[in-house]
Order: sequence, then structure tokens, then C-alpha cells
Amino acid sequence: MAVTYQWIPTCPFAQSGSSLQEELHVLALNRHPRLSRIVILLWSLWKSRNALIFKNEAPSPMATLLRAKRSWAEWTLRKSSSTLPSSTPSSYQQPPHPSSTHFVRWSTPIRGFIKLNFDGSKSSTGAAAGFVLRNWQGGFIMAGTRFMAHAPVLVAEATAMRDGIRAALDAGYRKLLVEGDNQIVIKAIHNQIHVPWRIASLIEDIRNMIISCESISFTHIYREGNMAADWMAKYGCLLRCTSLSTFSSPPCRDFLFLLVDDNLGRTLERRAT
Repeated sequence: MAVTYQWIPTCPFAQSGSSLQEELHVLALNRHPRLSRIVILLWSLWKSRNALIFKNEAPSPMATLLRAKRSWAEWTLRKSSSTLPSSTPSSYQQPPHPSSTHFVRWSTPIRGFIKLNFDGSKSSTGAAAGFVLRNWQGGFIMAGTRFMAHAPVLVAEATAMRDGIRAALDAGYRKLLVEGDNQIVIKAIHNQIHVPWRIASLIEDIRNMIISCESISFTHIYREGNMAADWMAKYGCLLRCTSLSTFSSPPCRDFLFLLVDDNLGRTLERRAT
């Protein structure tokens, strides 16, 4: 699954019959660029194995991967913070360019508004759209996902935005803050680019729907601040239900943990490419 969702490019272990310890030693000697991810993924697998044996909890590949991704991001952030100097030497000069590192977090909407986060996902089984609605206190309102088979991920992203806005309006909300990590969809709704033909009808649907809003804004956010919507989109790839599936409560414990982490202000590091 880590390879399917491109967190690790390929299986790092050779089919040689060597022990895991020997394989990790070879990766370390070769300075494998994803060694830290591989080690933390193995740790997460071990946690899932222990939960099965000692707590009789059914293992979830998606939950195991998400725990590994969350732990790796937190480890990277702590590692980066620990290398920063405690004070700036007097001879130090500020570099001419801003830092290439950004710290990203999800934030609650302003009072009286709800926030819609949307995302699309693509896996070997197909694409899916996902969205999450939360109130100004960070409380969960609703989430939804639909499987879209062979649709391009851009179509899944725009569908997630449309489904989320429609769900919010149907629930009676008229003040929305909309966030997603696909800049094309955000720029298309703002008329900042020529709307790609694949999503033209979806963008038109959205523009017609938001006429009834009292206030609405559309903002791009990095994927590190959009993890709950990303989870819902990936969940849609697992459900493979082509009609919209909605949830008035978190569908599982791992998704609930993501929501709690967002509310607690989890901050992740993003390096500019």
C-alpha cells in the first residue's frame, strides 16, 4: 500500500532470502533516500501486529500507513527543530532568500463559518473524491466520499469540492471557507486560469450552487494541512462505492485521531521543491 500511494517508490527489499536486519543494513550502507520512512513503516507494522495479538484488533493497512506517515512527519519536524541554533551569532548574516521550509497546519474557520476541506486520490484501483466539514470550533459535522473508477484525479478533486459544497448547503450552512490542495481547481473557480474542459461542468455546477451562500471563500492549502480530506478520498478508494457515501460521525478511530490532531494544532514540515 505504501508503494501504491507512492510514499515509497518501490519495494526496497531484494528477493534474496536475507533477513530483515541484513536488508536494512544494506539499505543503510547504500544510504537509501527513503530509509527513515521504511524503518518507521516497519515500526507501524509491528504496532499493528501487537494490536492484533494482544488486543484482538483487526489490522488495517490504511491505518498502518497513515500512522507511519504521521509519525514520520512528526519525527522529521522534531529533527529539523533540534538542528536549529539556540541563538544567532553576531557575525551571522541573514541569507538573501527566504527559508525553503514551511510549517503547515490545519486551522479552524472564523466564528460563524464552517470549513470544507476537499481532496481527490488516485490508486491502482481507481480515483475517489473526499471531503470533510467542520465548524468554527473544529467540531466534526460531516464527511463524504465517492469512488470514481478511471476518472482523472483532477476530476476527483473538483467533484469533491462540488459534493462538499452541496452537502453543506443541504445541511443549511451558508457561510463557508473552502480549502483544497489542488491549485488548478482553486484557480479555476477564481477565474484565474482557463477552466480545463474535464472539469468545466463541475466548476459551472459549483458557481450556480454558491449563489445561495451568504459568504464563501476558496483557498489553496498544502496537503500537509489537508490530511483529513486526503484520508476520506483514500477511504473512497477502499470502499469503491460510486454513489456518494456520507458520514455524520467519524467512520473509524484512525480518522477520528486525524481530526483530533488537527484540533490540537499538529504542525508538519513542508520543504519547497
